[in-house]
Amino acid sequence: MKVVHATPTQSVAEHLSVQRLTDALGAQNLRANVWTLAEGSMTRHLHREQEELYLVLDGTAEIIVDDATFRLGERDALAVPVGAWHQVRNSGLGPLTFLAVASPAVLGDAELD
Repeated sequence: MKVVHATPTQSVAEHLSVQRLTDALGAQNLRANVWTLAEGSMTRHLHREQEELYLVLDGTAEIIVDDATFRLGERDALAVPVGAWHQVRNSGLGPLTFLAVASPAVLGDAELD
């Protein structure tokens, strides 16, 4: 076991960075990432096998799940069920940083819209 400082530094897109915690922590039964979204939104997607939890660490998010929109502030959390189309948007003035945890730890489980 070890402690990892969670700071998204790996650039995924122009306005999106991530720190993948699963391997860094040696987790085997869940997938965990910390994301920073400077502006805009992530791609709408679903997970065929994974339930996913989002926890806003800093900023303000809108998470659209199927046809419902949820507004989350700092320390607000939302669980997204398996098979639900969802998208995270930064709806605040500054960067949005959030933790995304999914189980089971399945690679390549996402289907993009």
